[in-house]
Amino acid sequence: MKRIIFISMGVLIMALSGCNKYLDILPDDKPVLEDAFKDRFNAEKYLFTCYSALPNVANPDNTLGLTAGGDVVSDPRNMPGGNPANVPNTVLLFFNGNNAVRPYMNFWDGKNGASRNIWQGIRNCNVFLEHIKLEDGGPRDMDEMERAKWIAEVKTIKAYLNFYLFQLYGPIPIVDKVIPIAAKGEELDFHREPVDKVTDYIVNLLDEAIEALPTTAELDPSTEYGRFTKTIARSIKAKTLVLAASPIFNNNNYYTGFKDKRGIDLFPAGDSKQRWERALLACDEAVRSAEEDGNHLLITTDAGAGAIPDVNTTNISPETKAMVSLRQAVTSPWNPELIWATNEATRQLQRFSSMLSNSEWENIAGSGAPDIGQRHSPTLNIVESFYSSNGVPIEEDQEWETNGWYQNRYTTQLPDENHTKYFIKSGQETALLHHHRSLRFYASVGFDGGIWEGRSQQLSNPAFPNFMRHMGSGFKYGETYGYYPLSGYLAKKLTHLKTTYTATRVELVYERYSFPIIRLADLYLLLAESLNEAGGPGKTDSRGNNAYYYLDQIRQRSGMEGVVVSWAKYASPAFKSKPESQAGLRKIVQQERINELAFEGHYYYDVRRWLIGELVYNKPIMGWNKEGENKKDFFTLKVLVQPRFSMKDYLMPIETNTLLQNRNLVQNPGW
Repeated sequence: MKRIIFISMGVLIMALSGCNKYLDILPDDKPVLEDAFKDRFNAEKYLFTCYSALPNVANPDNTLGLTAGGDVVSDPRNMPGGNPANVPNTVLLFFNGNNAVRPYMNFWDGKNGASRNIWQGIRNCNVFLEHIKLEDGGPRDMDEMERAKWIAEVKTIKAYLNFYLFQLYGPIPIVDKVIPIAAKGEELDFHREPVDKVTDYIVNLLDEAIEALPTTAELDPSTEYGRFTKTIARSIKAKTLVLAASPIFNNNNYYTGFKDKRGIDLFPAGDSKQRWERALLACDEAVRSAEEDGNHLLITTDAGAGAIPDVNTTNISPETKAMVSLRQAVTSPWNPELIWATNEATRQLQRFSSMLSNSEWENIAGSGAPDIGQRHSPTLNIVESFYSSNGVPIEEDQEWETNGWYQNRYTTQLPDENHTKYFIKSGQETALLHHHRSLRFYASVGFDGGIWEGRSQQLSNPAFPNFMRHMGSGFKYGETYGYYPLSGYLAKKLTHLKTTYTATRVELVYERYSFPIIRLADLYLLLAESLNEAGGPGKTDSRGNNAYYYLDQIRQRSGMEGVVVSWAKYASPAFKSKPESQAGLRKIVQQERINELAFEGHYYYDVRRWLIGELVYNKPIMGWNKEGENKKDFFTLKVLVQPRFSMKDYLMPIETNTLLQNRNLVQNPGW
């Protein structure tokens, strides 16, 4: 089992402060730094300082991937008392768009919603690397193998921090040493470096680190779980090279000719198949490394270890196993599918994603506002992207076309026996859109009338969400507590199977879990994408597997047939051959990522690297009418927001004041 934990012990915060002319430059205080590295004990504290620089991934209030991608929305008024001062910057970014004067989620400078100043973290890593070696005055009471491992860990942290900036801003400066306090002028005024140079720098750091990092088996389980391994470093390398090969940086004509003040082109020109070949090799190596470490796709054996009292290993149905397995792959701590995760608190995320049943809403009076959630709300747009029960898009499914389900998907009907057993509570009229859907949909999305597995409720008599006004939409208490699902949906997948509310008073009882940053399914999908981009459907990896193989492994977990079989059997005639072409398979891979990794923080970045933001965001973001007091009114389409997205929005702006402080910097295109 892989216990990937970001160390949460108290860390030594160095007494460093300083002038920020461009990066958050800190004074090079020699006496303090010498104390920090005088022995192994203090040096380890500084190592944990470097770990603490990693940005948050599980807090919906300050994580771009969770809240700012448009796959999930929260009403900007959706705060206690509708107080606009409490609205997270992630929400404001999506609803208002960004700006260069005071950018939302400014990770470059570490402000306006950003959880970290990334440059500060890079500087901490540079300080460590310049002082940990024995010849540089590092601790004498540690052996050289351990010293080499610590150096490798910090190089991995540094590489990831650079990657984090790279995916947000594109070309970035390369700061590979500590800047002295006395530095002036050009010593502080860094230039942004070209995409290829940044990519190579990150990859080289990781290659150096991989040599000295341990495998999972080599970790001491009593003291070292949570530290970086070879597989994590290889996975970050794979993600870096996939990003560099993706359309945002590969053959993006919008960036052609964009130069810095030295006259150097910052973006590559033309389409390079070699980029995808390089990404393919890295993805192949990362998957092989993960498999050698014992990682595998999670298939549940315990149905949530008592989360569903009347379901166990002896009677669990294939449908329940498929739905529970996907949720456990995300919310089961230290499960074998996790490659890299964080032990950040998920209470806020689970509170925002959890349901309240009708009976619980009746007990809400007197409850504390901190426990009222129901605001992390998937959009109708993303709900429609989940496959049909036949494992193909609903707009491509022959059965959906023949029966008129697609054309009438917004009308309502009562569930039949096939649906009431596992998916929709008997007698609950709900949208036709919620019928005949994939098990991944039912595992991921909480919808009006839908069964919510777990919560220590028997499946035969489950608690279930009902998002009608004065019930799940929360408008009866919304002005007091400020929380309701704007679209009429909740991100069920992000709640642990045992997370629930007390029966007599609405108090959240939540189970902690390690939120995934990278899990094996993510790597399988990146490998499938790289295979197809490097050579089409027939391209194979070092094991002789093609893209279909990895897609089918993931689909099988959710009860679907293989890609080729599903389209041949169930797709309308116009789409039956879709998996056979590189372009068709590209669309399938993208939709598989959206379905499998829904709400886990990947959508924001995938839309941008695929260069499809203008297609995704320049149409209305839809949901149901949360003010509806009956089924007919509730199931009325409503425009939640009409975002505006243009080419400039693929990369974040650098704050204007930062550009004034460093005249060598150039702003991103369009800003």
